Amino acid sequence: MRLLDSVAHCPAPASPSAALPSKRPETLGPSRFAAEVAGCPLRFVLGDDLTRACAELAFADGARLVGCLDLLHMPAPQMWLEWNDEVHKRVIHETQSAAEFDSAAKGRKVGVLLQASADGLTALARTFWADAAGDESADLTLSPLETHFDLQGQFADAAVGQDSLSGGFLDATHGGNSGMAGLLGHVRFRFDDLWAGYYRDAAKDAQFKRRLIVESIKSIAWDAPFIIAFLLLLSAKDATRSLAVSRAAINRKRLAHGRAPLLDHIEVNAALDAVSTSEPGGEPSGRHSPRLHHVRGHLVRREHRVFWRVPHLRGSAVRGAVRSRTVCLAFSRKA
Repeated sequence: MRLLDSVAHCPAPASPSAALPSKRPETLGPSRFAAEVAGCPLRFVLGDDLTRACAELAFADGARLVGCLDLLHMPAPQMWLEWNDEVHKRVIHETQSAAEFDSAAKGRKVGVLLQASADGLTALARTFWADAAGDESADLTLSPLETHFDLQGQFADAAVGQDSLSGGFLDATHGGNSGMAGLLGHVRFRFDDLWAGYYRDAAKDAQFKRRLIVESIKSIAWDAPFIIAFLLLLSAKDATRSLAVSRAAINRKRLAHGRAPLLDHIEVNAALDAVSTSEPGGEPSGRHSPRLHHVRGHLVRREHRVFWRVPHLRGSAVRGAVRSRTVCLAFSRKA
């Protein structure tokens, strides 16, 4: 079962976090958004290959992504996006954005429900996750934080200076990665009003409040650059391939057995590894062709458009072929 189905069918809130008191109002659970996920007109489920590509773009090439933010907008007023968190967290570790791999991410699915402004330049995201999303009985978690995106980086309505449990905005940064810091400059976090009221009563001492804020931001902060990277790849020509998944056939059987229907969605995979057999457009007139060689895939910006240049072979085989760029060095030992 997809995470989107788990949220849509959620009859009760998730079990409380170990860091929180054991009792809380039912209005704070994921079931608050079950109807919105079920009625969401655009639902994306990312393949592991695209999840890796988005994470690598965000955490290894954030500066390039920042340079394209002026071209981005949310593709719909409301959309759902989910992915395999283990793949995401492995890339974060591999790019040295985190000192250790988050082993708790194994088996976890993460999803966000995005509500965008009319111009598509700002959005509010609610984050959900399940540590065993394939299990229909798995507990769901709703982050107490809202994630606010402003692709222009203005945050004109941000409540600067307010207490974080009274409507104030929080931010995050990355001191060792300028590209990542640039991306996070377009993101703010804010406690949901109901959660904020709950925590004002629960967080009686400063130490608990500090731990609450740090742990809450830490659990979702790295998702925001990932989402921005997905928006860029989704808009880039030739970067993704989509497959609409209809649940009509299986739902007839589920309904016959009294089970809730599953939701239709779009599965999105990367199209970054398809290799073209020749260089598009050929070589300029009057220029000698180089030897046949491989050119890796890469993003290209041309004024107001972004597209994915697929990996391709360039040059003429008549002049020879570059089969490897590996250089072997040997050092003779002095007598």
